[in-house]
Formats: sequence, structure tokens, C-alpha cells
Amino acid sequence: MSRFDRWENIPFSDLIHNFFARRPKDVDGVANTSALYYREWMLKKVFGRFEWGGIPDTWDFDYMQTALFMSGLFCITDTELGVLPLECGVTGINVFNHPTEAYIANPVLGNLTRTIDEDCALVKLQYNYHGIGHMLDRYSTLLAMCDSGIAVNLMNSKVTFIGMASSKAQAESMKLMYDKISMGEPAVFVNGDQINSEKFFFNNVRQNFVADDIQLLKRKIVNEFLSEIGINNANLDKRERLNSEEVNANNEEIYINVEHWLENIRQGLEVANRLYGLGLTIRLKDFGKGAARDEFTELN
Repeated sequence: MSRFDRWENIPFSDLIHNFFARRPKDVDGVANTSALYYREWMLKKVFGRFEWGGIPDTWDFDYMQTALFMSGLFCITDTELGVLPLECGVTGINVFNHPTEAYIANPVLGNLTRTIDEDCALVKLQYNYHGIGHMLDRYSTLLAMCDSGIAVNLMNSKVTFIGMASSKAQAESMKLMYDKISMGEPAVFVNGDQINSEKFFFNNVRQNFVADDIQLLKRKIVNEFLSEIGINNANLDKRERLNSEEVNANNEEIYINVEHWLENIRQGLEVANRLYGLGLTIRLKDFGKGAARDEFTELN
């Protein structure tokens, strides 16, 4: 028999499903569907945290933000198509171990090399020129694991009646008895000798149901991520008699990351404004929870 014979009678749609099916042979906390969903969800939250100003209409805003937060940097330079923000890498080194040149590999413009702060402005997100991919991986993995735990727990919480019989005749009598009960008969009569040899089980799913606890843990993980990107969430603990000091207790903590990001972005935008006469600004968005901390974020 050919090794292909066993596939002859299987519908083509089933073959396609089996070929593309995800098989959990390995536990991959990063490259799975749920984690990728949360990664995109969190990245949109990060994008929505900032308010940019003075962006020319000819610039692709999504391209620029994606390069900044995922690659950790982009450069603004003059090209044959005008002044543009472009994905780039960095090379060279100065006395402070910072790069001196930006290199650009663009499918339309070709390969370009620019000197940082002279004929290009380098806009970086962090002191180490890295993006936030590692942070997105961390939280997306944790949230995906919570979803997996909830899904498994819900699957295991199905209340199933189990009947054990010592013979086929007893099994048939149990089925008949269950049918009568399901139909709502007020009384069901069986052979007393027979019922003693039959066993009935009902799964006690309540004692093993932890999906609601996992959902609370998931909310705490989301809150921790929101703190990372400067969104106040202390009042989501819902404790009674919270005073204003307790609600605002982590205000300074949640701004540490974003103010570091904003300071680095601001420095790059200031260079771009000086070199090319632009009016680029950036600030934190105010979602109605307090001042937007313009003293830290807005460019003059």
C-alpha cells in the first residue's frame, strides 16, 4: 500500500485544515495567534498615547510611528522626494559611544548614508536605540497564556452526566431512564436490583472553575502594561474608600517610561526643526484624567 493511499478518501477541505492546523506540540509563548493579537492591540494603545503636531501631509504617519516604536528610531532627511522620515540603521561611533551616521535602504530611493545632526535628524525612542518589541512580547505572552487557561477551564467546566453500566442491557435501561427524566416525567420507576449495579456521576466543575480568577489576573496584567505606557489605572482596583492620594499614588511611576521616550523623541524633532524649518511637536494625549503634562512633553 502506498503511503499516499490513506489520504485518498479524505475530503480536500479536511486535508487543507489538517495541513494548516496549529498543533500544540511545543509551547510557544510569543508566536501564537492570541499573542500576536495582543501585540497588535498593545501597539495601537501606544500609538494612541501620543499627540503629534506639525506632521506634513506627505508623510506616512503609520510608517513613521511603526519605525519609531518597533525599530526604535527613524531619521528625517532631505531626499529627491523632499524631506521625509525614513527607516534607517545606524553606524559609526563617537567619543560617547553614540552612532555618527544613519544608513537608509529604501526600495524607491535606494541606499543613502547621512551624517547625524548634519544632514539628517535621528529620532530615537530610548537611550539604547531599541524599540518596545521586548515589552510587547512580555505582556502579549502573559495575556495569551491567560486566554489559554480560560479556554481550557471553560472546556473542562462542561457539566456532563456519566453513567456506568455492567452490561449493554443496563446501559440501555439507563439511557431510557435519562430520556424520561429529560422529557420531564414526574416519576421514573426502575428495577431496584438493577439500579444497585449502576453508577451515576456528575462532574463537580465548580471546585475546579478558575476562569473568573484568571480574568482578574488578566486585568492586572493589562493594568501593569497601561502603567508602562503612562495611563493611570490605580482606580481600577475598585477598593472601597479610596482617597485622592491613593488613586494618584502611581502618577509619577506611570510617567517614568513615557517621559524618557518623549525626551528622546523631542531631542530628535528639535534637530529636524532646526535643519529643515519644520514645526514638529509631540505631547501626551489628555484623556480627561488630568493635565497633559505639557511642561515635559510639548515642543516650543
